[in-house]
Amino acid sequence: MTDRGAHAQAEAFILAFARAAHEAGIPAHRLEETVAELSQRLGLTTVTFSTPTMLMLGFGPHERQRNVLVRVEPAAVHLARLDELTAVARRVLVAAAPLDEALAALRGLEQRAPEPAPRRAAMLVLWWLLLSATMARFFGGGLLEIAAAAVIGALVGVLSIAWPRLTTGAPVFELLASALAAAVAAVAAHLAADHGLELSAYVAMLSGVVGCLPGYTLTVAVTEMASRHLASGTARGMAAATTLLQMAVGVAFGSAVATGVLGETPVATPRELPGWTELALLPLAAVVLAMFSHARRSRLLAIVLVSALGYLGARWGGEALGPEIGAAVGALVVGLASRVHAELSDCPQLVTLVPATLMLVPGSFGFRSVSLFLGSDVTSGVDAAIRMLLIAMAISAGLLMAQAIGRSKRTL
Repeated sequence: MTDRGAHAQAEAFILAFARAAHEAGIPAHRLEETVAELSQRLGLTTVTFSTPTMLMLGFGPHERQRNVLVRVEPAAVHLARLDELTAVARRVLVAAAPLDEALAALRGLEQRAPEPAPRRAAMLVLWWLLLSATMARFFGGGLLEIAAAAVIGALVGVLSIAWPRLTTGAPVFELLASALAAAVAAVAAHLAADHGLELSAYVAMLSGVVGCLPGYTLTVAVTEMASRHLASGTARGMAAATTLLQMAVGVAFGSAVATGVLGETPVATPRELPGWTELALLPLAAVVLAMFSHARRSRLLAIVLVSALGYLGARWGGEALGPEIGAAVGALVVGLASRVHAELSDCPQLVTLVPATLMLVPGSFGFRSVSLFLGSDVTSGVDAAIRMLLIAMAISAGLLMAQAIGRSKRTL
């Protein structure tokens, strides 16, 4: 192959890898660092600019640079795909694998047959049910809240499968899910009150839609802005805020319908379960969050261990220093544990870092703040919004400190 042909093949590989990495949900700062490392290894001069909706790569020196602009869609994290992409990148970086083989591997990932639709749908509903049920306990719910959240989670899971077929494809899933959750939670609270029981509609509703909360998106946005990737960070932050507003409007609509039909929703305090139940459900919560992020089953043990360390670190830090510092401590533990695990294995840092970060759940504070605004409780809404931002910033600070300690051998 001529030098020009080899150069073109290297550029094609970089472009294919960057697009696939974006589709796997890699944050902008990690994507750009990885592309820069690959380009250096292949002898290219490459400039990368990544946002949730645009990917731009410039090849060559500034005076004769060739620019490629790719329109992309915001992508959720797909940890199994990230795992495979990292393996391809490392073969190029470490083993100097031929680029034609690396390109073939990337195309093979794109053309892989998806899981059968019925099985995929059934598993998605199950993950929604388990996620909502377990998170109800972490939000302070009792047995009634856990049962109601499980029902709401299953219904939201069914809605996630049905709504693209029932609508024009408009991005209103979070709004519809929140309206459904609020209405079902109100019905559950009324049914419980009719039988002399108390059920917190708020905890059941929040747990039922916890999979929609943009807590991780908000944390990534703050991290990107702290890493000086301002365009991507700002875009993600606005996307998180828009999602929260959609959810709050959905809750207002669902609650209004339930109130109009059934009357005022009873207000109740959950009967919290013993503390050991939270620790017992911690591994299940970590596994469910990992499966929501499409992690490989072979990575589940590492994910559970890192998530448990981060959660316990956040809990200890919260009790000793307050919730904001506790979130930073938990994120620092998660970042360090993910780095150590990545150095000792072939596992990318993000595979364990993403589910463990999700366990810190900053999104619930943002959801509560917007709900309070709609309820005309502006003072409490401002307080909750500031708390949400502080916790997101604390998590971001903990993750950045974990990356700053020492020098990692690997970008991903």
